[in-house]
Amino acid sequence: MSQSVFLLSENENDVSFVGGRLAWGAAGGGRRTDGKSEPFTNETGTPSFFSLGNLNGLIRHKVALWTTSPSMWPPVDVRSLTAESLGRASLILAVDLLLLVTSILNIFIIAFTPDLSDVIGCYLISLSVADLLTALFVIPLSIYSTLEGTWRIGGDNSMICKSAAYLQIALLCSTIYTFAWICIDRYSAMMKPSRYSEQSLTRCKCWIIFSWLTSMLLCCPIIVARMQVVFYPDAQLCVLDWSATSAYSVTLLLLVFVPTLVTVFNTGWKIWSAIRNPGVLDDSQRNVVETDPNFVLTGFLFVTFFLSWLPLITLKLLELIWGPFDMDLSMVTFFFVWLAVSGPCCKFLIYMFTNHQFRNSFLTYISCTMCCARRSRYEYHDIGNNSFL
Repeated sequence: MSQSVFLLSENENDVSFVGGRLAWGAAGGGRRTDGKSEPFTNETGTPSFFSLGNLNGLIRHKVALWTTSPSMWPPVDVRSLTAESLGRASLILAVDLLLLVTSILNIFIIAFTPDLSDVIGCYLISLSVADLLTALFVIPLSIYSTLEGTWRIGGDNSMICKSAAYLQIALLCSTIYTFAWICIDRYSAMMKPSRYSEQSLTRCKCWIIFSWLTSMLLCCPIIVARMQVVFYPDAQLCVLDWSATSAYSVTLLLLVFVPTLVTVFNTGWKIWSAIRNPGVLDDSQRNVVETDPNFVLTGFLFVTFFLSWLPLITLKLLELIWGPFDMDLSMVTFFFVWLAVSGPCCKFLIYMFTNHQFRNSFLTYISCTMCCARRSRYEYHDIGNNSFL
């Protein structure tokens, strides 16, 4: 069977099927109106063919050209930087570094401490993974956009802007789902301690995978459909234009936020009421509440998450009710947005102050690291003095 031949030109501005064959070349070049194809020529005048087996390499070449295009990543003009842009970029960079370091520490300590590798530990790792992805793939785009004001993360409805908005909403949905599972887990541990031991890590991991898959699939229309995504200059982020996508916004609200908020407030209120009135609990339930530090830990997690988002939600509700304000609130919006983004940085401090096992593991790792560094320095010093001879 004869193998199809692909024709490649040095100018990759045109892609078409000609006579059942895929042809790249300049507009109008290398094509004939009779359905046949002509070889394209390179600078030396010789035809340039591309076989089917090397199509993968051609695709990678096209993607590399697209991602390294000067229009996609314009260089930062140092002369155009202002004090405001440098201040905003510094704040975003500080948030990025804090979120990156704390999320890595949380994942490492919980994963490598046997006493913390329980059901709550898996949920906490899921939350930290979402924070880590935000620090790696979302926030750096905002830093670059702040320094290069004309870039605007690729522009409205660009693929890179849609990808950033998709990742932000998917990670937020995953975080909210995880909070709901944590509430259900704490309610089960308090109200049914005898049956809570049946909660296995395998079931917990299945719920986490289900939450991540559901979040990614629910947000897929942002990429595959023609959803309106705009660059929000006050926050240096790409966001979904909710007014132009009202049907999808209502669907996302009903499938993610409403059931999750109902679950969180319902179970959280019952847990809080039981803790305030321990007389309604039996001995086994009271023992679980008094000895398990995860109740206090998860309580602080919910409070910090709510407080970090409260200023931004309040501001947007006021704008929705009373309309746009006469004063310029761009700087206030910027601080409120990045306060919400930086909220997960508090997880590390919450773990340190509420869980002694986490604190002991962290201090042990720090001590081992310092001892190893001191030992390496002494060994290097001894080798330099030829004490091994």
